[in-house]
Amino acid sequence: MRPVPTPPADRTGAPAPLVFPWRGPGSPAYTAILPVALATLAFACLLGLVRVKVAAPQFKMASKASWIQLPASGDGVSWALRAKEGGPLLTRYEPSDWSAYAAMADEVLQATRIGPRAYVPALRRLPPEGLPEPQVLADKGEPVLPRRAPLAAERHDLAECKLAPLLYPLSAVGSAGLPQQLPAFPGVVDAAMAATDWRFLLRLDSAGGVADAVSLTKAAGTAGVLLENWLRGVSFDPKLAADGGWLAVGIKFNNQPVHGIDPH
Repeated sequence: MRPVPTPPADRTGAPAPLVFPWRGPGSPAYTAILPVALATLAFACLLGLVRVKVAAPQFKMASKASWIQLPASGDGVSWALRAKEGGPLLTRYEPSDWSAYAAMADEVLQATRIGPRAYVPALRRLPPEGLPEPQVLADKGEPVLPRRAPLAAERHDLAECKLAPLLYPLSAVGSAGLPQQLPAFPGVVDAAMAATDWRFLLRLDSAGGVADAVSLTKAAGTAGVLLENWLRGVSFDPKLAADGGWLAVGIKFNNQPVHGIDPH
């Protein structure tokens, strides 16, 4: 507990009396509340005497503008000039407003413009006809180009060709197991038949001939029947029939001579 400070003593040695005994022993509670109440009352009185006046603005910006139409001649020209000179915006001289500006600018452009030069090629003297060939000595600056004699080559007429079917393997047989000699195709190979990817599954008999031919191409139609009949005339190696007799082949088309291959 903090000790209570002792009030200062006067000359006689007795302590000086206090206006408000703040912490005196045995003092009532109102002695501490009374000074706060008096101070609050005094502050309220002073605050009530203060008057704050908010003055209204002396001017107000209005959303409006003025427009004055001046005549294009007479006093209107002078008024417009005085408005430009006495206005807030600085006026400047525009050379394009001068009537003689366009004529002077055109004269300057004409004086500095580079005129187009007409290109006149220099003509060279043609050599006279009947010069000896080959020319031993050439004139300075003139090219000498030898004449190239055309090569006489014998013309061979191409043999007449047509599209014929060829076989290629699709199974593990390989190209060595396919026959080297193929029978002639009786029909005519058109563009639709040549563009189709033909694939067949073949069953061989004991002699190497085709016993059954099953088309693996969808929508074969008449062309598929012609190819199946042609495959039944193909002879394979009899060893393939001994291995199981089933193999898959594809058909492509190639140009071949109509009357066979000319050995010459």
